[in-house]
Amino acid sequence: MTVDKALDIETLEKAIFAIQEKIKKYNGSFTVKMSSRAVGENVVFVYSVKISIIVPVFNNEKYLDRSIKSLINQTFKDIEIICVDDASTDNSLNILNKYKMIDNRIKVIHLDINKGPSIARNTGINLAVGNFIGFTDSDDYVDKEFFENLYKYSEGNDIIEGIFVDSTNNSDNYVHHKKFTSPQGYVYDSIFRRKFLDDNNIRFPTNIRIEEDQLFRISCYKLNPKIVNTPDVGIYYYYKRREGSLWKKSKRHLARIDRRAKIEEKKRRKIKKTEII
Repeated sequence: MTVDKALDIETLEKAIFAIQEKIKKYNGSFTVKMSSRAVGENVVFVYSVKISIIVPVFNNEKYLDRSIKSLINQTFKDIEIICVDDASTDNSLNILNKYKMIDNRIKVIHLDINKGPSIARNTGINLAVGNFIGFTDSDDYVDKEFFENLYKYSEGNDIIEGIFVDSTNNSDNYVHHKKFTSPQGYVYDSIFRRKFLDDNNIRFPTNIRIEEDQLFRISCYKLNPKIVNTPDVGIYYYYKRREGSLWKKSKRHLARIDRRAKIEEKKRRKIKKTEII
């Protein structure tokens, strides 16, 4: 948004206030700033949010509704959701545009040629305005308090690590993922300070299509960022393993996850009963 400098300050302040109030009504608070990079006689206004959530999407119409709904229903409202459609050939793009009309925190970028998750995520990072950046896959979902829980540990830290659990689309049961002793190969359980990424020119490697998450983390960790691991309070990212995804899993592997998840669920119920007694 640009305005002529000749406009009086009172008029500008009223315009800013009107925009803020209108967007607060739907999405919570946000900030409007005058950019110091203004060119010529124009003053440029940009808005900022606390977290930008980047969602690469490719042919995932079956699970996309579930994923997007879990983001727009977050208790933490000061977010933007950047969905990068990586040249889907199914109905994914139409689904994204539907949600874009419903919630103006959602931005949809369409790539004409399929370029893989790294370029899709990098595209989102380059467009993000949030203080922190998070990632979700379009077939996964998160608890409604997920990003609120991460952000409350953000002060003074560069990377805030949450907890993700393994699951399948056969049930809502889940199994805790094993603890990593080295930089893990996933990014979607964490948020990253955007300034840290930009200052160090950290992006996903574009010459590979698998294990790019781990290389991204290694690029971060070798610079000794300030990292905090959040405690387990039952707020999770649900990694939904399925056949046909980029990391293809056999029916036998999925069945093994289901068995383990069922056992864990029985243990949790038993503990809850004991606590009630």
